[in-house]
Amino acid sequence: MKLLDIPRLRKILLADAFIGGATGIAGLALYGWWSRFLGLPERLVLLIAAVTGLYALLAACLVLMKPVRARAVRWLVIANWAWTVVSIGMLLYYSSGATLFGKAFLVLQIVIVGGLAWLEGRHIGKNADKV
Repeated sequence: MKLLDIPRLRKILLADAFIGGATGIAGLALYGWWSRFLGLPERLVLLIAAVTGLYALLAACLVLMKPVRARAVRWLVIANWAWTVVSIGMLLYYSSGATLFGKAFLVLQIVIVGGLAWLEGRHIGKNADKV
């Protein structure tokens, strides 16, 4: 297993944990208000909050892991790419009822989660174990 530039990877994982944690906590605490503000169903806001909260926990665990394991990072990358695809589906499905802020939120989620997946994936060397 080989990870490239582990100090930088830890910073990216920390950003993933912070962004996901903030989104998760805000969504769980204020899902009713967020639902009305974004024009998205409450269940969807709760789902997004729960999933991003779980991703944040995984990223935080990876930050604390000594040493960071390539296989665990790879699973986070795969999960982030999967959530990016799901988010594209959410944007397409819910865009007619979403407010401008709701559409912007979903687009930002796609860009941020996809960007994190790409950045984290760049730190997995070619000779890392396959999942």
